Amino acid sequence: MRRHILLATLVLLILPAAARAEGIDVKAEAILLQDGPGKGLQATPAAAFGKDAYLVVWREGWHGRGGDSRIYAARVDADGKVLDPKGIEIAPSKKGVQSMPRVAFGGGSFLVVWQDFRNGEDYDILAARVSPAGRVIDPRPIAVAAAPRSQVLPDVASDGKSFMVVWQGLKNKETGYRGYAAPVGADGKVGAAEETGGTPQPKIAWDGSTYLVVFGSTHLSGVCLGATGAPMDGGNRKRLVAQHKHSIFSLAGAPGTGWMVLDHRSPPDYWGWGGPGAMRSYFVLPNGTLDPGITKEPAGIKAKHVNWLDIGLSKKDGATWPMDESAVAWDGKQFVAVWQRYTLEKVVMFANCDIIAGRLDGYKPVDPDGVKVAAGPEREMKPALASNGAGNLLCAYEKYCADGAVRAAVRVLTTGTE
Repeated sequence: MRRHILLATLVLLILPAAARAEGIDVKAEAILLQDGPGKGLQATPAAAFGKDAYLVVWREGWHGRGGDSRIYAARVDADGKVLDPKGIEIAPSKKGVQSMPRVAFGGGSFLVVWQDFRNGEDYDILAARVSPAGRVIDPRPIAVAAAPRSQVLPDVASDGKSFMVVWQGLKNKETGYRGYAAPVGADGKVGAAEETGGTPQPKIAWDGSTYLVVFGSTHLSGVCLGATGAPMDGGNRKRLVAQHKHSIFSLAGAPGTGWMVLDHRSPPDYWGWGGPGAMRSYFVLPNGTLDPGITKEPAGIKAKHVNWLDIGLSKKDGATWPMDESAVAWDGKQFVAVWQRYTLEKVVMFANCDIIAGRLDGYKPVDPDGVKVAAGPEREMKPALASNGAGNLLCAYEKYCADGAVRAAVRVLTTGTE
C-alpha cells in the first residue's frame, strides 16, 4: 500500500504543472456580507473583473411593495478574500426599491447599473461608477434611462474603454416593451438611446470587435450593435435558438472568437411530453450566426445532444434536473459555464438546487458530469460568473442558509489557463 502511495506521489511530481492543473478547481466559499441592512435578504448577484479584483453587486433587502432594497457591492481578490466585508452601498436613497444590478469594467472603472423605483411612479435605469479601490465615483447616480413609464431589466458590457447599456422599456401608452441601448462613456456621460428591437430580457456581451444583444421569447434571437447602440445590418434579427419557449439564458463573448449562449431545455412534467431536461450551449460566430455544427435536436431524444452540458431524464426522488439560471465566461482559452442543477422529489417538485460548472470546447462540453461548485444541504441558486481572462474565475450565487437567510456567496474557480 505504501509503495502505491509513493508511486502516485512520484507521478504527480514529474507531471508538468499544466497537466496537474487540468480541470476545474473549486476554492472555499465566502459570504460577502454577513449582517447587512437587508436583514438576510440578498439576491441576484452579478460580477465583473477589473484591474486586480472582482466587483460583485447584489440586491440587499426586500424589493416588493413597501420594500427599501438597495444595491450593494464588495470587491473580492483572486484568492477569494472579501476586501469589503462591510459592503459598499452604491446609491443611498431615502425611499424606493433598487433591484436587478449588473456590472462591467472598462476605462479604468466599474459601471454598476440597476432598475430604480425611488420616484414612486415607475422604474428608471440608473448607474454609478466604482473605482478599483472600491470608491463610488458618482454619489449622484447617472440617469441612463429616466423617461416616463418604466425602464427595466438592464444589462451592461464594455469594450474596454466605455460601456453599452441595454434594457427594455415602455413608450407612450403602449403595453408592449421595446428594447433599447445607450452608450455610457468612461466619464459617465450617456449617449442617446437607440431602439434595438430586442425584448424581452435583453443581455449584451462584447467579443473584441462587436456588441451582441440576445433576447428571448418564443425563441432566442440576436442583433449586433454599432458604436452608438444602433443595430447593425439594418436591424436584422438572427434567430439563434428556435426550440422551447422561454427567456432564461446567459451570454458571454470572447476576444476574436464570438459569443456563447446558454439556455435550458424543458421543466419536468408528469406525462413526459417535454422530454428530458438539459442545459444547452450555442456558439455564435463573429458574424452573428449560429455555429453550423449545432444540429437540430431530433424528436424523441433521450440522450445528451452534441451541445448539451447536462441532462435530466429520471423523475424519481433524488434524480437531478438542470434548469433555469446559468452564467458563462471566457477564461483566456475556453468558455466556462455554471448552471443550476435541481434535485427532484415527487416527479416535478424541487427538493434542492446546486451550482455546477463545466468547460466548453467551442459548443462541446469538456466535463461530461460537470463539477460541483456549491452543493450544500440548502439551495444555491442564480449563479453569476466573471473571469480575469487567465484561468481565474469568480462564481457568485444566492445561498439559502439554515437560519432562513439568503446571502450572497462566492467561490473562486481555477482552470489552469495562463
